[in-house]
Amino acid sequence: MSLSRGSLVSSARAWNQGGRLYVAVGLATAILSLVLVPSLGLIAVYCGYKLYTTQRRTALALLVSGLGGFGFLWWVVYLSTL
Repeated sequence: MSLSRGSLVSSARAWNQGGRLYVAVGLATAILSLVLVPSLGLIAVYCGYKLYTTQRRTALALLVSGLGGFGFLWWVVYLSTL
């Protein structure tokens, strides 16, 4: 069991060398927060934050966190007007 967990963690670290994991998860959760589950926008905001702090990708970090934040805040505003 530890062998499969160790290989999973190492493959995730290897895939995240250039920030690709944060980009993929961030964009997927940002789109899902706009369409299906708005609370996933918080994950997109976190991925955008990590893209900015670890990879220094400003434009992509703003896009991911902006879409996710908009999806989440749109849901909050909608629920407050009910």
